[in-house]
Amino acid sequence: MRFIEKKIYFIYVLLGFFYFISKLIYYIPGWVCLGGLILGFVAAGLTILIGIGSFKEYKKASRPIAHWWAVIGPLIIILYSPFHMTIRMGIPVFQFPMEKFTILLIFECLAIAQIILSVLMHKELMLKHRLHITRKQNG
Repeated sequence: MRFIEKKIYFIYVLLGFFYFISKLIYYIPGWVCLGGLILGFVAAGLTILIGIGSFKEYKKASRPIAHWWAVIGPLIIILYSPFHMTIRMGIPVFQFPMEKFTILLIFECLAIAQIILSVLMHKELMLKHRLHITRKQNG
C-alpha cells in the first residue's frame, strides 16, 4: 500500500475525531448542550469505525461495503445535523445565532471533507481491484 493511500484513510479517521473535539470545544463555554455533545460523539465514533473498516477492507481488496458506508455516513451527518439543531433550538437554520451557525458549519465542512476522501478511497479500491483482476488474467 502506497503512502498516499494510507494517508487518505488516516485523514478520514482523523476528521472523525474532530466531530467530537469541535463539539467539546463549544460545550465547555456552554454553546452546545449535552445532546449536541453526544451527537458529536456518535458522529465521531461512527465515522472512525467506518474509516477503520474501510482501511481493513482495502487491504483485503474485497467488496466495497465499508467504502460505501464511508460515503453514506457523512451524508447522513450533513442531512441530520441541521435537522437536529433546528428541532433542539426550535428555530430555522437561517435564524441561528452566530456561534450555533459556526458549529453547524464546522460539522458540515467535516462531513463534506469526509465525502471527498471517501470518493478518493473508493477510487483507489476500484483501481486496486482492477489491477488485481488484470494480473490474474495475465499470469
